[in-house]
Amino acid sequence: MSRAAASAPTPVTAARRSDLMSAPAENTLLTSATPAARSTAATSDASRIVRYAGHTTRMTVTNVMFMVFTIAMPVGMYLLFSMMFGDQSGGQVRGMIMVNMAAYGGLGAAVTAGTQIQEDQRNGFLRQLIVAGLSPRSFLAGSVMAASAVIIPALVAVGIVGLATGVEASPGAFLATLAVLWVGLLPTILIGIVLGMVLKGGAAMAGGVITMMAMAIFGGLWMPLEMFPSWMQTVGHAIPTYWISSLGEWALYGGPLSVTGLLVIGAWTLALALICTVSMSRAVGLTRR
Repeated sequence: MSRAAASAPTPVTAARRSDLMSAPAENTLLTSATPAARSTAATSDASRIVRYAGHTTRMTVTNVMFMVFTIAMPVGMYLLFSMMFGDQSGGQVRGMIMVNMAAYGGLGAAVTAGTQIQEDQRNGFLRQLIVAGLSPRSFLAGSVMAASAVIIPALVAVGIVGLATGVEASPGAFLATLAVLWVGLLPTILIGIVLGMVLKGGAAMAGGVITMMAMAIFGGLWMPLEMFPSWMQTVGHAIPTYWISSLGEWALYGGPLSVTGLLVIGAWTLALALICTVSMSRAVGLTRR
């Protein structure tokens, strides 16, 4: 699979870096300012997060290979599986396949975008951002915002193709399904960021691909988890992708809300956020040496 190629880093131009790091002088002035200026400092920090997130999102969505593989592959798999099994259960299976393939596309985009942080470490961009005044917490927030943005095209593309090929859903149910999948994919973004900070160089991308494939298979995104041995089902019930898909199906077709799914996704999110914080402190410490 060419996921690594799809996520190949795009060089950051000097002009864009200069645009993101135009704050040192401003920061110096703000540190000695009056209380009125503190609110300007807060605004400036938020502005830096948005600018970094916008920059990273721009660099990712203009990576043609990344967009092709995070959209074309899940759409193609949806068309294949829906053609084979979509008519079962009165066509309801087609909707479940749409949910699974949208989650799969979002998973690939989230993990790959998260591992982009390794490229920022490797080429010294993270060091420059920290020196320019972007705090580690702001850097993490900007990375999560950027990854959340690049998930959307994959979700929308599979969803639109699903509606065009016979998935029956009201506008409200359809939008709710995409929204649930989008929010539920947060732990997968954090997984990508953790991999990007823990692994070095190409190992981060390779680790991202392996992790993505494992979470797709064990989470039952490619085929029903009930088809696997019991030990694989046990593993599947402990990882977020299975519950992301289940919550998406709940939003599309209704039924009882899975509290277990919410707890599993919440636990993964909290644990990964803690690991991200610790890993970021370590990464920043390294960049300051």
